[in-house]
Amino acid sequence: MNQEQCESRPGDPVRKELRIAGRDKSSRWTVGSAGVVMIVTAGFHAAGYRPLVEQLAASNIQAAWLAGVKGLWLVFSLHLVIVGSLFLLAGIRPGCVGKTVLLIAGLVPVGDAIVLFSFVGIFVGTVALALAALLLYWGLCGH
Repeated sequence: MNQEQCESRPGDPVRKELRIAGRDKSSRWTVGSAGVVMIVTAGFHAAGYRPLVEQLAASNIQAAWLAGVKGLWLVFSLHLVIVGSLFLLAGIRPGCVGKTVLLIAGLVPVGDAIVLFSFVGIFVGTVALALAALLLYWGLCGH
C-alpha cells in the first residue's frame, strides 16, 4: 500500500468516512497504544509456549489433544499480533484502516477478554485484552 492510498483527498466522500474521529494525535496515540498492548500481550503469551508444552508432555494427555492445545496456543498469539498490528497501523496512518474495520476488529480483544475471564478469571492476560479494547474504542470515539 503506497502513501497515496492511505491519505484522504479533499472532497473525497469515500475517504472521509475512513478517518479516525478527529484524527488528532491523542486519538491516534490511543488507538496505536491498543495495538502495542495487543502485540506485547502476544509476546508474553508466546513466551509461555515452552513451559506449557513441558507440562503437557509430562501429563498423560493423548497425542491428538497435545497437538491441538499446542496449535491453539500459537494461533492465539498469532491473532493477537495480527489484530494488534492493524490497530498500530491505524494509529500511525489513520487513513489506511477504516473506522468500521476497527470497530469490528475491536470485538476480538473484547471477546477474548470475556471468554478468558469466564474460564480463568482476572489475570494479567484478561486485563491486557480489556485494556486494549478500551484504548481502541476510546481512541475511536475521539474522547
